[in-house]
Amino acid sequence: MKKLSIIFCAVFFFVHYAGAEEMNNIEIEIIIGNERAEGIVYDNNAGRSFLGLLPLTIKMTDYNNTEKIGKVGNKINITGEPSAYDPDKSDIAYYQPFGNLCFFYRDFRLSNSLYSIGRITNGIEIFAGKNSDFEITIKRK
Repeated sequence: MKKLSIIFCAVFFFVHYAGAEEMNNIEIEIIIGNERAEGIVYDNNAGRSFLGLLPLTIKMTDYNNTEKIGKVGNKINITGEPSAYDPDKSDIAYYQPFGNLCFFYRDFRLSNSLYSIGRITNGIEIFAGKNSDFEITIKRK
């Protein structure tokens, strides 16, 4: 009976807090010329710090046929965040050494000093389809 109670408490804790984290995500809109993408910013230190920069307009360029990057400088607080991150397609991240905001349109490998900020929920193909530099504006939805 004691084991059953422990299992029940563990399941309750996981379901409760996993769902709560998802509910605190903030929706964003990314404007790229006359196209729009949508995303979420996670409720973590890096995400909250990034939200403080919005609205934000930056120039994006391709990097390694994997991601689009743009400079935001060292304005994002990474305190308490894991020091490495393995991004997937559609992830939004911050690369601290160069102050880059990164939109991954392909999977990448575990990278030190890369911090998870959020995820594109609709429109990642817009990023992948851009062959030259372009400007984006990011704002809260």
